[in-house]
Amino acid sequence: MARDSFIFYRSFYEAISELPKENQADTYDAIMQYALNQKEIELTGISKAIFSLVKPQLDANYKKYENGKQKKSKKKEKVKQNESKTETNVNENENVNVNENDNDNVNVSDSCVDGLLKVTKFYEQNINLLTPYTAKILEDFTEELGQDLVIYAMQIACENNKKTISYIKAILNNWTKANIKTLEEAKRENKKKVNTDKQIEQRNYTEDEFESLYAN
Repeated sequence: MARDSFIFYRSFYEAISELPKENQADTYDAIMQYALNQKEIELTGISKAIFSLVKPQLDANYKKYENGKQKKSKKKEKVKQNESKTETNVNENENVNVNENDNDNVNVSDSCVDGLLKVTKFYEQNINLLTPYTAKILEDFTEELGQDLVIYAMQIACENNKKTISYIKAILNNWTKANIKTLEEAKRENKKKVNTDKQIEQRNYTEDEFESLYAN
């Protein structure tokens, strides 16, 4: 059902304002259509990545909006039923306020949105154009490991001239298996890899062989 209004958070604005102008327009339109009309627009690249973080908050707010309408309707019906028996004093403070901005909101933190934005910007500026497939991979790893580890993995890829998403995935998967959670731990792990590479540098590894060092 179409709505007349919805809450737009500062975190949405600050994340979108960092996007290129064409991506800003697409993302704003997608949010408006989804929040007001429950219509989802097909997006790609960084716009899709940012919208995927905003969407859970919009869903939560819409659910609260619908629940609020139902409760308010039941409240009015109860008042009507009691009018024939006695004069009912309806305290306005007890009326259900159809306002989504309360403590039950899904917490789409500024850091979460900002973190993915930094990751995708680094990828586009240093590695390649962002595709929906790549955006989803980066989003998943950012949510699991955090922006610092994902960006560091991309830095390693750049330093080794292995600018592929498969190489970045291999690094991040290795850190996940090793239960590496912090940037300091990742740096120590990478230093060990570098030392190992120096010991066997006489061998000429193919890209697949080099990636397997991180995958195992």
